[in-house]
Amino acid sequence: MTTIKFSSSLSGDPEDLLQQAVHISDGDTDEETGPPLDGMAYLKQVIKERRRIPGTVTAMIDPVRIQKPVTGSSFFIGSSRSKPSVSADNCPSVRWQNQQTAEFSDVRLKLARHCKLLRSKGESIQTLKLPDKENEMLWCLFLYGSSVWKLVVETRKTLEEEESNDEDDKLDKDGKDEKEKKDKENDEDSAQILSTVLEKSKYGTEPNLKVVLSMPVHLVERILEYQVAWLQLTGWRAEYGAWIYSLLSRIEKPLNPDLGSVLRDLALFCSQERNKLLEKSAKESKENHENKDGEEQPGDKDIAAFNLFICLVSRYFDQADLADTSS
Repeated sequence: MTTIKFSSSLSGDPEDLLQQAVHISDGDTDEETGPPLDGMAYLKQVIKERRRIPGTVTAMIDPVRIQKPVTGSSFFIGSSRSKPSVSADNCPSVRWQNQQTAEFSDVRLKLARHCKLLRSKGESIQTLKLPDKENEMLWCLFLYGSSVWKLVVETRKTLEEEESNDEDDKLDKDGKDEKEKKDKENDEDSAQILSTVLEKSKYGTEPNLKVVLSMPVHLVERILEYQVAWLQLTGWRAEYGAWIYSLLSRIEKPLNPDLGSVLRDLALFCSQERNKLLEKSAKESKENHENKDGEEQPGDKDIAAFNLFICLVSRYFDQADLADTSS
């Protein structure tokens, strides 16, 4: 058995346990004014400052002053962070999922070959001038037009008003008046600029090959983050499908942690929306006994899109715990 014995001379200040590299005398204890004149004076000054600082410092944080990010939303709360269970009859077959994964992989392979061909000819891939990746409004207008952005702004405004009402309860009257005055001035300025931009951007852009290839990978990741935030604010819209598929086709593996979290949010959103549509369809089927087997229901196309994105995220991008399993 090995025994370690410490010298009694070391049983004092924890700093004494460390071997001293340079001996510094404790002379001249008077506080020196002005900068140190030599190296030894500098080291003495550092030691004195270190002894005045406590070993542990606690910061007092005012939670009212903490601003929450407005890009995303608190869509997944509590148990909603988990994927809802779906019966095997409502899950796509493993054969169908394998087929979709293979087709998606083929699309990515064709994109890579096309990029390689353009480079071999000396042609530029990124030929379009695109908005700045940090400008969320311009990207929403570029992809989908003004109608989607208006809905995003209205939803966020509603959420911010609910949060501000909670914060106003903690402020005094003077603080409320000053806050309302600033908010009014900012709203008037932003509304004038926004109306001008929206008038010129009524329609979005289709995800054609030229547009998709003009986006570098880091830009694609940022736009996909915006897209998932818009989904959580506006709900599912049919025009989202083509752009989400196109953005996924440009993502590179392996995923970084932030992008992996965004893709999981996408799959969770799709699974929860699919579950709502299935419950609604089952309820309507009970009320209307005239529905025939095989007849297409209003939400079938949306359910097919949700199945596709859940399949790609779970099986192609290796988020296996989110995969649909059927007997």
